[in-house]
Amino acid sequence: MSLVSWNCRGLGNPRTVCDLDQMVKEKKPSFLFLMETISNKKRMERLRVKLGFEGLFVVEPVGKSGGLALFWKVAEELEIQNYSRRHINAIVKMSDNEVPWKLTGFYGHPDPTKRMESWSLLSHLKFFAPVPWLCVGDFNEIAHQSEKVGANRRREGQMEAFQAAPEDCNLGDLGFSGPRFTWSNMGQDASFTQERLDRVVGNSGWCNMHKSAGVHVLAARASDHNPIYVSFSGIQPRGLQGRRGFKFEASWIPDEECGAIIREAWDRGDNAGGGKGGQ
Repeated sequence: MSLVSWNCRGLGNPRTVCDLDQMVKEKKPSFLFLMETISNKKRMERLRVKLGFEGLFVVEPVGKSGGLALFWKVAEELEIQNYSRRHINAIVKMSDNEVPWKLTGFYGHPDPTKRMESWSLLSHLKFFAPVPWLCVGDFNEIAHQSEKVGANRRREGQMEAFQAAPEDCNLGDLGFSGPRFTWSNMGQDASFTQERLDRVVGNSGWCNMHKSAGVHVLAARASDHNPIYVSFSGIQPRGLQGRRGFKFEASWIPDEECGAIIREAWDRGDNAGGGKGGQ
């Protein structure tokens, strides 16, 4: 079993679709999570058929931004629990004898002034199905200054707020091998900037279920983001040394305001449909 997560930055470019098709053929993922698809359900359904997946759930973009999609191979293996413009939450059960686990595709808010809404959402998702949990996606934030080169240094408070969100959920970074950064502004001068915005985090329950799992950052394709590949069997390319990110062990601390924040966001319409971070 395996998974690919990619902020594809729009599927209107034929080259992007071609690169995605090639990546799926090479990696044969059981699950595929796409962000910033900028595509409606009709187009995504055609892509599902082209890529050979059985299941598909789409959060349509708003205007010319956003859009999420989760694909999976065997339709009976996955059940969507909830979603918003920033996430898709699902329960995976491979067989009657296997413990079900939670898969969350996550897309942090591209506006840094609204990123706390994303961290509140992540914390709130802990209350849905307390089972082994894997969360993947573009968090649109870094955890440490070492995860960024170029441009201005990130504000410490901004990074600390991001660190606290997985910590509250008992989610630890699974680390990675491959390229150090997952996003670049493609600058050709002194403005050139790279950051590690995409990552995979899981709780101890999921990590114990998949002790040999490994994460690999793939080569950049037709996007300013690198795809992330998660192999549940832990197969890693040779010659690449795995790196470990931040780890969290703190217990969940109930926050009475969290539910109210999320309900307010959903009431504004965030649960009905879809920029770049690095700020």
